[in-house]
Parts: sequence; structure tokens; C-alpha cells
Amino acid sequence: MGVGLVLGVLGALLALLRLFQVLAAPHPEVTRKLLHIGMGMVTLALPWLFDELWPVLVLAAVSVVLLLSLRLVKALKHGLGSVVVGVDRASLGEIYFPLAVAILFGLYLQTDEKDPATRVLLYCIPVLLLTLADAAAALVGIRYGQVQYATADGHKSAEGSVAFLACAFLLVHVPLLLFTQTGRAECLLIALLLALLAMAVEAIAWNGLDNLVLPLASFLLLKVYLTLDVDALLMRVVFTLALLAVVLAFRYFTTLQGSALLGAFLVGYVCWALGGWEWMPAPVILYFTYSYLAPKTPVSTRRHHTVHAVDCVASTGLLWLFLSTILGRKEFLYLFTLAFAAHLAMIGLASMKLDYPKLSGVAAVALCVGISWPLMFGPYLLMKWHDAGTVRCALMAVPWIALATAAFYWTQPEINNCPADTPRWLRQGFHATAGSLLGLLPLYLM
Repeated sequence: MGVGLVLGVLGALLALLRLFQVLAAPHPEVTRKLLHIGMGMVTLALPWLFDELWPVLVLAAVSVVLLLSLRLVKALKHGLGSVVVGVDRASLGEIYFPLAVAILFGLYLQTDEKDPATRVLLYCIPVLLLTLADAAAALVGIRYGQVQYATADGHKSAEGSVAFLACAFLLVHVPLLLFTQTGRAECLLIALLLALLAMAVEAIAWNGLDNLVLPLASFLLLKVYLTLDVDALLMRVVFTLALLAVVLAFRYFTTLQGSALLGAFLVGYVCWALGGWEWMPAPVILYFTYSYLAPKTPVSTRRHHTVHAVDCVASTGLLWLFLSTILGRKEFLYLFTLAFAAHLAMIGLASMKLDYPKLSGVAAVALCVGISWPLMFGPYLLMKWHDAGTVRCALMAVPWIALATAAFYWTQPEINNCPADTPRWLRQGFHATAGSLLGLLPLYLM
């Protein structure tokens, strides 16, 4: 009965939105966000309708099939389907939505929180952020957006991001304050932290991925923040605001687009939150130095790098960070540093071959490795000088960085005019991963 009730409400919602579309001819994004809000309001009721996962999985599967049919079946696409596909941009947000809700509901069922209200809010607050804050950002951006910044999907507005931040703050603060035993100061700090990070996630997501990533990240962050005291939360707020301010203040000295800057901010926050201060030097050094490895030219100073570049550059290092956290292997900091050093050398190689096309490959590789290694491993040696084998491991990083950089030089097409497209970043990420894997040799085999 619960499954039938939810499907009936969603069907009626689609029909009403189609009627509204025909009679009032609203902006396509308005209709799409009204569907988004309606779906979210319905899914808020799931904890009171079901106490098992399988009905929600059934609902998610049926919803995905229905929404895909509205996109792909020609007879439906120009009728009910126009509610979903009326916006002229590629987005699978409606498909990710039911998948995210199903995963979130599974996490909610597995949560052993003693306070029932807190347990329910661990599900409801992420759904509210996905439903209302995301819609507020889109609608405010359409109506009032004047200050634009580039993203992987086109452009978003600063006004929309501010609307998301304000709405997200209230959606976290008010439920925690009214329905849990969390202190007033803790409620304020948790709401501010979660709103800032959720805003960054929403700003950098592309192709509707925020509908999948935002609720899951919000659930995990909220679960962690509810265990912290005022001092710990205040330290996180101060660090988060300081990191965001530094990243944005330095934006004119980078080649990163708007959403890529927020992606760099999130990478820095994750490194600090999971690993601590020791894991900060490598990504910070790369952010502040990569653009100085070649002279400034009109080409090399364009802000043409998207969030995809940040994802590919950070992915290998973040993988080692996650493995270190899960397995308790602190020595993986060496592999983390090695991955960022390889990326810095390859970025420098692409820049130098652009500005000095007559420079030989061997000289360019040697020069970039000679700059990258001391920049990255100088702080590493200072932090780990007391550990046995630190100097040996750091010296062994030189050939691994050189091999990764040379492999990039041999495999990257048009190295003298290296494109900033996704295949380039995937290729660079592969070589950095391979180079960091070689770093396992001095750690365990020598």
C-alpha cells in the first residue's frame, strides 16, 4: 500500500505539472524544480511509511524506469516528458535523485543512533538540502543571477550559491534546534559548516551529480559533526572559512574556473578533515605553485581549467588518503605526496612545452622533476625526519616522478600545445597513479 501511495502521488504530481506547463508556460527550470521539490517532499515521508529497505528499492527502480521512459520514449517525451527534459542542458539529476534516496534510506536503517529524533533527522536533513536548498539556488539564479562563474555545465550565479547557503543553514539549524538535544551553539556551528560544504558540492557538481553526492555527503558529515563539542566545531568553522578565503583570494593567480576553485577548496578540506595538518602541504603547494612553473603568457594565464582537472589531479592522492584512514596506514602519506609531486611535474611539463616548444623532452622532464621534488618532499622530510627510512624513500621518489612525467611526455598527443580536455587529465591521472604505486617498493620491498 505504501508503494502504491507514493507512486500515485508522484504520478499525480507529473500530471499537474504538465497541466501547469500547458496553461501558464513557465520557465522550463521552474517546472523541473517544482518536480524536484515535489519528489523530495514525498520522500520525506518514507521513514514513517516503511521500516524495511526493499519497498524503497522497488520505488527507486520504478522511478528510474519511469523517468528514463519520459526521456527516451518519443510518445512520452513531448507530453509528460517535457516536465523532465524541458531544460536545454544535459542532466540526469532526476535519475540520480531516487538512487540517492534509496542509498540514504539504507544508511538510515543501519544507523544505531540512540535518539530516535536524531536518527530520523540524519535522513530528513539531507533530503531537505537536496529538495529545497538546491531548488532555491536554481530559482534565485534564474531570477536574480547577475554575477556568473564558470562550471563544467556552463555557468552558475553567485546569487544562487548565496541562496543555497542561506537556505541550507536554516534547513540544518532549525530541525536540530527544535527536535534534538543538541546545544544551541552546536546547532549554529553544525548548520554553518554543513551549509558551506554543501554549497561547494552543489556548485561544482555537473550533469546533475549533486542529486547523488549532496545527500550522501550531508549524511556522513552530519553524523560526524553531531559527535563533536563546541571547541572542535569552532576550529572546523574557522579553518573552513580561512581555507575558502585563501582559495578565493588567490583565484586571479590560477587558471581555475569558478567551480574548479570550489573543488580545490573541498580537496583541501577533505585532506585536513581526514588526515590532519600533515596531509595539507602537498595539495596547498600544488595549488600555489603550478601556475608559476612557466612564464606568464596570454595562453597560459587563461582560466580554462574546469573541475574535471581538479578531480583528476586530486583523485590519486585522495585515494591514498582514504586508504590510510580506513587501513590505519600512516606511511601512505609518502604515496600521497608522491602522487601530487608527479602531477606538479606533469603540469609544469605541459606549460613549458607550450611556452618553449624547442626545449627537448629530456631537458623539460628533468627541469620539471628538479622543481617538483624539492617543493613537495622538502616539507615531507621536515615532518618525517625522525622516521626511519624517510630520506631513502624521499630520494627514491625522484625516479618515480621522472618515470611518470616521461610517460606522460611520450603518450600525450600534441605535447607542445597540450589540451586541457578530459582525456588529457585522465592520462595524467593514470601516470600519477602508476608513479605512486611504484612508491610501494621503497616502503615495503627495500
